Amino acid sequence: MSEKYTFKTELRHEWYIFLIIAAVLILGVVVYPALPEQIVVHWNVAGEPDGYGSRFFGVFGLPLITLGLYLLLLFLPVIDPRRRNYAQFATVYRWIKLGVVLFMLGLHLVTLAFNLGYRIDIGNFVTLAIGFLFALLGRGLPQIKPNYFVGIRTPWTLANAEVWTKTHRFGGKLFFWSGVALVIGTVLPDRIRFWLMMALIMGSSLGTAVYSYFCFRQENNANEE
Repeated sequence: MSEKYTFKTELRHEWYIFLIIAAVLILGVVVYPALPEQIVVHWNVAGEPDGYGSRFFGVFGLPLITLGLYLLLLFLPVIDPRRRNYAQFATVYRWIKLGVVLFMLGLHLVTLAFNLGYRIDIGNFVTLAIGFLFALLGRGLPQIKPNYFVGIRTPWTLANAEVWTKTHRFGGKLFFWSGVALVIGTVLPDRIRFWLMMALIMGSSLGTAVYSYFCFRQENNANEE
């Protein structure tokens, strides 16, 4: 029988995530004196810096946002009316939470490295990171059971368990192969890579929503016959 989802259970399994976030914060304290007063926090499509922030925000802002996001992901299942279903995909949900945390902290570490003088192609890294995150989501989506916070939540998937299952199977393939395409796309020029990333992100999100609608209609038509 699956273990019930509780804070205590998840903390027992995921204590290392707090250590990862703490290690990144400690690293920030160590490199803080070596950073300029104003650091680059945003880049344009061509990979050129176009946004700056204070050294304090640049060092501590994203790790603290990541901690807050992780705590939110940890808490949401507790208030979900379909809370019991989380136990059926607990391992997948843990991988998703870890993937999100590593994605956010990876962006943070690359930002620190850039501001310390290392020449890093930020756009390439973002594309690669999103590609791996999409591939991870793609592998996990088919195993996610109906709930109100995790997965492809459209009016049609939430209304019909069979539509939920079919949409997540379809979405899993779409997100996984979009992630693979993004990883391969890192060899492309900056602007082409950027628009490919935008197209795949929008296409995957919109594609699964549209699929869930038509799947719902198909299920309704079959039930009426």
